[in-house]
Amino acid sequence: MNELSLSITDLKTKIEKLVNLHQSLKRDNEQLNSDNKELQKIIEEQKKTIEALQNSNQELIKNNNEEQNRLVSDAKLKINELVQEIDNCITLLK
Repeated sequence: MNELSLSITDLKTKIEKLVNLHQSLKRDNEQLNSDNKELQKIIEEQKKTIEALQNSNQELIKNNNEEQNRLVSDAKLKINELVQEIDNCITLLK
């Protein structure tokens, strides 16, 4: 009977350890799930930031291209005006 009592006590101790371990792992799991949710939230915010920066960058590139096109057009017009003026001067010299 004494041996049975020791076995029951030993079993009870092991079960208590398992229950404590289970509770500890459950807390750890809850913390990890919470951390995961926070990290997912940060990822979503960073994705939005990246998208906004990409849109801003595309807008800047578009504006830069438009400015370059305008400058090229202005330069061509100025060159054409100068060529016409030179042609007029040559005509006057003849």
